[in-house]
Amino acid sequence: MQTSAFFVCPDCGNVKKFSIFTSNFQVVNQSPEMGMRIDESNVMPSLREDNNYVECQVCFKKLEYDTAVDIGKKYLHVSRKLSKKVFGNLYLQPM
Repeated sequence: MQTSAFFVCPDCGNVKKFSIFTSNFQVVNQSPEMGMRIDESNVMPSLREDNNYVECQVCFKKLEYDTAVDIGKKYLHVSRKLSKKVFGNLYLQPM
């Protein structure tokens, strides 16, 4: 499992707070502006060892871990591409 994956909820659009259930349980806070985790809870043993999923803490939708990672990668790729289009020409403008 990747420890620095970025998650996005496809239902409500949440990009900030998630619970991760793998062989361990962890709550993460993310920054969409930075595209990374900004806070993680301590890792606790999970009683659901066979389940690998991510749960949105806003709408409580459960996503398979791999699906959540893929959605997060696409979100970061598109948001970085858009920010380059919008803000890319602001730098190095001749005066």
